[in-house]
Amino acid sequence: MFKGEKMEVFKVDLYEYFNVSKPEGGEGVLTCYIINRSPEINIDRKSPAMLVIPGGGYGMVSDREGEPVALAYLSKGFNSFVLNYSVAPIRYPYQLTEAVMAMAYIRLNAEKLGVNAEKIASVGFSAGGHLCASLGSYYDSEDVKSLFSSPVNARPNAVVLSYAVITHKNKAHIGSFENLCGKDNFELYEKLDILNLVNENSAPAFIWATYNDGVVPVRNSILVAEAYERAGVPFSVHIWGKGAHGISVANRTVYGTENGECPSLANASKSVGSWVDLSVEWLDEMGININD
Repeated sequence: MFKGEKMEVFKVDLYEYFNVSKPEGGEGVLTCYIINRSPEINIDRKSPAMLVIPGGGYGMVSDREGEPVALAYLSKGFNSFVLNYSVAPIRYPYQLTEAVMAMAYIRLNAEKLGVNAEKIASVGFSAGGHLCASLGSYYDSEDVKSLFSSPVNARPNAVVLSYAVITHKNKAHIGSFENLCGKDNFELYEKLDILNLVNENSAPAFIWATYNDGVVPVRNSILVAEAYERAGVPFSVHIWGKGAHGISVANRTVYGTENGECPSLANASKSVGSWVDLSVEWLDEMGININD
């Protein structure tokens, strides 16, 4: 554990905390970034929380979409939590189980974490966006509930879907589904297609992507926005013209440079990094904000 002047950072093994058997080689570790409360401001303040789920095609977990995102939301007043989840060859339902455990851990420990238990959102990127969207709509999956000795409240109050993998069909990132479900397991692909999971009880969604994403086609974001509209669930959608896949917070903290230049940012829409501020504005509209 590290405790500084303004922030406390520590890790939690979710399998150990919930006394659930971990798969061999599994992860399920939550890194917590907690704003220290001060009597100078408001010692009793309950902050909103953000669960960060990085991408990586269900084959790895991206560092670029983890801590930099947590710190971005921390700077907006959110206590932040980064989920390092299990990846291939470990298959479903372990990934969703770990996301459910992460959300449940934050709620169960909201008081000591300084979190408002009714103001917990999740942000996910690429395949992590698929996991985030699954959590937002399939938080009560029977595949997961059977692993817990008592019911857990794992529904996020909102989700932020960042260039998310949504569907296994037309213009899909099929590699993510193969890593999650196994090759050619079309029945499970269909079951976990977000377009088949969104329903009237899904968490509201902020959706963003870039038109020229060469890895996860922008159509994924357009289709899921339509699914939320059909279900009558509040959503907001933003599509920028340019930006490479995996752009994260779109600044130099997540990119290397070449001769002092950053080509990935030079070729992106200038305002794409504003997605963080826009998501915070929308979350405020949803009532997920600092509670004085």
